[in-house]
This record gives sequence, structure tokens and C-alpha cells, in this order.
Amino acid sequence: MTTKEAVRALLSGRDLLIAETESVVGEVMHGNASDISLASLLVLLRLKGETADEVIGAVKAIRAASEKVTLPDKNTIDTCGTGGDAAGTFNISTVAAIIAVSAGASVAKHGNRSVSSQCGSADVLEKIGLKISVSPALAEQLLQETHFTFLFAPQYHKAMKYVAGVRRELGVRTIFNMLGPLTNPAEVKRQVVGVYDRGLTGIFAKVLRDLESEHCVVLHGETNEGVGMDEASVCGVTYVSELKDGAINNFKLVPEDFGLRRWKLQDLAGGGLDDNAQIVWQLLDGTAGDAKRDAALFAAGIACYVAGLADDISQGIVRARTHLENGDTKRTLEMLLQRHAQLDL
Repeated sequence: MTTKEAVRALLSGRDLLIAETESVVGEVMHGNASDISLASLLVLLRLKGETADEVIGAVKAIRAASEKVTLPDKNTIDTCGTGGDAAGTFNISTVAAIIAVSAGASVAKHGNRSVSSQCGSADVLEKIGLKISVSPALAEQLLQETHFTFLFAPQYHKAMKYVAGVRRELGVRTIFNMLGPLTNPAEVKRQVVGVYDRGLTGIFAKVLRDLESEHCVVLHGETNEGVGMDEASVCGVTYVSELKDGAINNFKLVPEDFGLRRWKLQDLAGGGLDDNAQIVWQLLDGTAGDAKRDAALFAAGIACYVAGLADDISQGIVRARTHLENGDTKRTLEMLLQRHAQLDL
């Protein structure tokens, strides 16, 4: 199916099949779709509402066009979210990834520069001193040696240049805003995925099941006032769709269930690049305050659970807390910085 044919199908009111969407997005990834056809496709999908099959097809096409990273550890996880929540928090999932590594996880973190916050995971890791743009071979080596690697999306998804202009001109969310967590170049089978809309948790879980993922927690947090975030929320309820061993279960989490306090969103506020990098170090030093610590532990506990280091989220939080408070997490980041300083890039 071509992009023009897909536009006609969508105008007729029908959904696209997996194979059709894969074909269409494949055409886009090869630079063979006009800007007008692409813009029409994206707007029509958004107006209709993207189905799980359409997302699966798009993911398969993007994965086929991307560079790949081979995992030395099949239990490697990712903590990449969609962004786009406009909650203005500090880089919670980035800190959670480092805590999880210190607790024994292997993390291949897929990420980019800022989407909705003042700085994205790539921005803050680069500011701290990590090299964010590394080759697939070096990414594999770092993962083997340090149990952490950062996969900078533009380096691995070069074909996305064909959609950048249209997305920028449209200035609205499209199907491509969903795809970051689903297109990790390492094709991890275990993930914590934060999404910007509660209605996406079930869709993402179905997509991940079709992509043969093993254990994923897809979540959307909200504050007491209903502000959404693509993180586990210590400000209200977190809505979860968990994929484990082929089964999907939907449930809610609240911080009190895990001995955490309920905080205000402003207690988790990030800032500019310097501020967010400083918050990372403050968390590792124990000086960031209880609210930010609880948010980081909640996210890291879920990551430890998905990585198979804990039998449930409660145990995951206990494990994360132990390694954060005994200094392991700070030592892990210092080790990463020392290794990255040796890289000749």
C-alpha cells in the first residue's frame, strides 16, 4: 500500500491493517512519500485515533530502517517514555535508570533531546558528562562493561529525517510521538514505558505483546488535580497495563501502597539543563528532598521489578532504596563517567 492509497482508505473510514501500515511507513522511511501525502496520512490517523495494529505496523517499518544493537544480556531493560506530558518534572526515568543499574539491572536507554520538558534524557546525560552519540559496536561494548548504554535516537533512526519537516510544520502530536519507546534499536524485551495519555496504556501493551516482549509495565500517572505525566506518579494515581508472559493486566497504583508519600507536582519540578543535572547529583547525594527521592525510587523500583531483580514493585522499591542510600548509585554514575572519559570520540 502506498501513502496515497492509505489516505484514501482512511478517508473511507476504515482502519489500516498491520501489513498496510508497515508498507506505508516503509515508503516514508525510504523518502518516497510527498510531504502533502505524509501530512494527510498523519492528520487522518490522529483524527480517527491510531489503532494497535497501525502502531505495530509503524514500529515494524521503523525498526526495519534503523541501525541495530545486539544485547549481551537478554534481561536488559529500557525506561524510555513518550514525553509530551508537559508536567515539567525533573528527569525521573533517567535517574531511575541509573539507580536500576546500581541495583543490578542492565539498561539500554533509548532517548532523545527535549520533547516536552526543558531538557530530555540526552540533554541531561550529556550535561553530566556522558557521551550520548556512540556507534552500535561501542554501545554493545559499554553495555557489556558497565551495564548501561544510551542509544541516541537520531543516530539510530536516520530515516526519521524524512518526517521531521512535516512533523515540525504540523506542530501537533502524531503517531510518531508514540513510537520512541517502541523502537529501541536493541529491541529490548523488558521495558518500563511511560505514556502521555491514559488511553494509550492498553494499546501499548498490545503492541508490545505482538512484538514478542516478555515483561513490560506501561503506565500513565496523574496528579490529584488530573494533570497527566508519562511517569509513575507520587502525586496521585498511576494507571498501569502490565504485559507479563503474554498476559495483560490493568490496575492502578498509589504511592501510599509502597510507603511513599503523596506530593504536589511542584515538588517534582525540574528546570533548565543546569538545574536538572544538579538534581541528579543531589538525588545521589541525598540532598534533593523527600519528594524527588520518592519519585525516583518509585520509578526505579518498577524498573527493578521489570528487570527481574524483584518479585514485585514493593521489593523493587526496597532494592532501589538500598542501593541509592548506601552510595552504590553515586558510585555507579562515577564509574560511568570514568569509562566515558576514556572514549575517543
